[in-house]
Amino acid sequence: MRRSAVVLLLILLLSSAAVLAQRGRGRFQDRDVIPEGSRVQYRTFRSQLLNRELGYAIYLPPAYETGNAEYPVLYFLHGANENERRWSTRGFTDLTLDRMVADGEIGEFIVAIPFGANSFYTNSASGEDWEDMVVDEFVPMIESEYRAQGTRRGRAISGISMGGYGALKIAMRRPDLFGSVSAHSAMLIDDLDAVSVNPRTEQLYATLFEGIFGLSEGMERWTANDPLRLAATAPGVETLRIYFDCGTEDDYGFFEGARRLHEVLEARGVEHEFHLHPGDHGWEYARRHTPASLRFHWDAFGAE
Repeated sequence: MRRSAVVLLLILLLSSAAVLAQRGRGRFQDRDVIPEGSRVQYRTFRSQLLNRELGYAIYLPPAYETGNAEYPVLYFLHGANENERRWSTRGFTDLTLDRMVADGEIGEFIVAIPFGANSFYTNSASGEDWEDMVVDEFVPMIESEYRAQGTRRGRAISGISMGGYGALKIAMRRPDLFGSVSAHSAMLIDDLDAVSVNPRTEQLYATLFEGIFGLSEGMERWTANDPLRLAATAPGVETLRIYFDCGTEDDYGFFEGARRLHEVLEARGVEHEFHLHPGDHGWEYARRHTPASLRFHWDAFGAE
């Protein structure tokens, strides 16, 4: 895979996400406003690895405050140029979850969303260990502060776009920690030959990607974090419950990467659930298919 093509694709992803976020404020008046009825709480914790305070969102089940039960936890990773609020303010996922619980479609579980910047949830070449923050700090913090089951079966990870990339690669690296993983429109890159962006944008973001993946020194860090490569080679992937979907009109062509992941897992004999649906890239697409991933995780939480 060409190094320059990787840089161009990542630049296109981040720059387009920024433009969509800016335009969205006019198109969707409530895009970044906490929706009416939301019970999501927004808090901070201290990351020793990153030496800073990080925001996080926590969704607690309706019955959490009135009992002493322990719950499964779904860890959700946000997309590029987003934050820990967007799961609710753009996805309205908490309201969907409340409705599905009330209708008896699924049971109750906790959802925890850390702020991940534009890190690709990767231990970066510049020394910022964002993957380790999730695995070694955020997960233990949530499971000590809240009534979590703290078991592999009761621990899942999910994400959208950049966060889907992060969820898949973290789960594939740590199948001992997570029992199930899902992703909507994950940043899965199979063929980059047609990618192009303007020189000004390329210059703007080149430093960021160099800091994450160290591409000027070679492709080793990129390859080591690539979910497509991990799906083929990482030990224990076959023990995971895996779900992923993508839009057939995805703006970045990530449906090709999703199709390739399906082929890799199928060739390895790894059971998984894979869907291509009509739609493009973003929360409008994800909102239509989030109920499916929530049902998938609830089933996985109860699987023997």
